Amino acid sequence: MSTRRATVLAAAVLALATSASHASAVEAKGLDIYWIDVEGGAATLIVTPAGESVLVDTGWPGARDADRIRHAAQEAGITRIDHLVTTHWHQDHFGGVSDLAGRLPIGRFYDHGFPAGNPPDIDPKLKAAYLELTKGRSTVLRPGEEIPFRRAPNTPPLSLRVVTADGVVTGEAPGSAQTRPCGQAAHASIPDDQSDNYRSAGFKLTFGGFDFLDVGDLTWNVEHKLACPKNLVGVVDVYQVTHHGADDSNNPVLVAALAPTVAVINNGPRKGGKAAAYRVLRGTPSVEEVFQVHRNVETTPADNAPPEVVANDEEACAGEWIRLRVAPDAKSYTVEVHGKGTTRTYAVK
Repeated sequence: MSTRRATVLAAAVLALATSASHASAVEAKGLDIYWIDVEGGAATLIVTPAGESVLVDTGWPGARDADRIRHAAQEAGITRIDHLVTTHWHQDHFGGVSDLAGRLPIGRFYDHGFPAGNPPDIDPKLKAAYLELTKGRSTVLRPGEEIPFRRAPNTPPLSLRVVTADGVVTGEAPGSAQTRPCGQAAHASIPDDQSDNYRSAGFKLTFGGFDFLDVGDLTWNVEHKLACPKNLVGVVDVYQVTHHGADDSNNPVLVAALAPTVAVINNGPRKGGKAAAYRVLRGTPSVEEVFQVHRNVETTPADNAPPEVVANDEEACAGEWIRLRVAPDAKSYTVEVHGKGTTRTYAVK
């Protein structure tokens, strides 16, 4: 073979290798999580490396939240919701499901099941609308179960494991009491919650070494069962602050056991983001940053995160979101505050 031909062939091989490497880099995708501003409700959108979508809760009834969810879905490059998880039956968490279904197709539905009778905190019209929409296609979640996902080629393992639902945690029998004595006098139990909050379905999402916890509006006593006498969740990288940052949730025993690096509060301007809950987070040694969907306009600057990590400063706002992107190798993640230009990158534990 001539020297010239050998040189040409070597250049061609190098070009192909470079092109393949570039294509691989372009195709490699990580895990995305969006906290959508539904004004003190909840709507957390997860997009897997395989492009599968999970929406946790649908915000309030009406066009506003459904439109904001659709906009976030468009930003994420998805055209349907593959899995819809409803954590519990309060209107700020499942009220928007019918409006959303008119904008995006929904594949599978998951929830903790409706309690018997007609509890006063569950809107019967919204319940009827959900039952009509799902037509018996919803799956009732139990602690210890997993929602299956497709796994993209050459990506770390991905799982979503239910840790609490219908008032019980992993390893407990159905109907177990909200409060389990555990000898933690410093953070004693409070009166049992009579609302559907304590029944919230909650999960731990794991992508490689990255861990994220969302337990809806779970309240103090059931949170305690997740951490005492045994930590049933383990440590996490990111914690969606429970119950919008309410002070009858975010039990310090659980927060300390989780030892999160990042906490995200999906609060509204006058709902959640309570000073007591914020102090628990800031007093947890592992927490490097607290992000907020909204500034709490009823508390002081000292009880809110710095403006650069708050997505919406004013009560009348554009509904900006917070996005987290886990790298394809699941070794780091970046949190972006949309509209502020703030990005912060963290190593996975």
